[in-house]
Amino acid sequence: MHDGFVLLRDLAKVAFGEPVLVCAAPNRCSSKALDLHPEGHTVVVGTTLKEANGAEIHLIDVRTGIRQLVHTEPPDTQQTFLHTVRFDADGQGVVYALNGHTRHLDLDTRTSRTLASYEQYQTANFNPFCAQPSWDRARRRLLVFDTGNRVRVLDGAGKPLLDLDVTQRPECRASALSPSGRLLALAFGMRDIEVWDVDSGLQVHRHRFPFPFDRSSAGCGVDSIGFDPTEQSLIANGGFAEGPCSMALDTGKLEWAVPDPHRTDRWETCYGWGFSPDGSQLAVGDRGTVCLRDAATGAKAPVQPFHTGTGRTYRVVFSDTGDFFVCGGDNGSIVVLRAGDGT
Repeated sequence: MHDGFVLLRDLAKVAFGEPVLVCAAPNRCSSKALDLHPEGHTVVVGTTLKEANGAEIHLIDVRTGIRQLVHTEPPDTQQTFLHTVRFDADGQGVVYALNGHTRHLDLDTRTSRTLASYEQYQTANFNPFCAQPSWDRARRRLLVFDTGNRVRVLDGAGKPLLDLDVTQRPECRASALSPSGRLLALAFGMRDIEVWDVDSGLQVHRHRFPFPFDRSSAGCGVDSIGFDPTEQSLIANGGFAEGPCSMALDTGKLEWAVPDPHRTDRWETCYGWGFSPDGSQLAVGDRGTVCLRDAATGAKAPVQPFHTGTGRTYRVVFSDTGDFFVCGGDNGSIVVLRAGDGT
């Protein structure tokens, strides 16, 4: 598939799991940095230009396939990597991470403002490929990483609700806000997990994630985490793109994991995952496919995996209505699939 190609389907004729839109990310870039508008009608995708000299943010209309350039980052003295794009609560703005800078783009005025900023290994020890901004479920609280090794949770007006100095910790490898925004989880080093209460500022849990396979010699530990909808468990990936698996917050015990169907020394391959709006299902990205699993048990749903053609599927996002979900990966394809029954 090449830049500019679009496949559109009549929504009335698209069945569950079938593609509504298939297109390619601009600039021959991967489609890992993308998000779906809360109402499901628009995809935002961030692309890095050739040799990482500049970056762009585009909107793609799911109904028409029309693409619109809404922001350009010019070349800099260093390479410009656009790591994350996320719609805000009303879909009128986009939070994006460019290198160590977290910014908000107003889609009406096309102006951006900085919410947090650091220079890797100069003003903070964060790695922008790992430490990236994220929202709670309602997109009312935002997690950011800032100068001085500060981890902050901001409210809708940008006021800090929680401000942590993690200078004395190992490298922060993964992070997440809980759906309600009440809890913050941080993964340090290979498998150390801390959970904080955002409102009280108190640490409420600390565990070693219970991976049964030691990948520390290969530099592999927790590489993504998130809360289940009940906020009683953490979902994680680790090792060689293995997962997902679930850890009980109160005990730190492994609740469930997905074994590899062929090898006994690892869990199943997983590059990314996302919860359905009601929290009952987990869409899990593999190489070119997405399968649905029961969010409480990890059991595979009784439907065939959906073929996405996105390569390693690093990003899976549902619309708030549950009608669609979008997939992106390392080969640049963007696929929007029907998730609801269309009624």
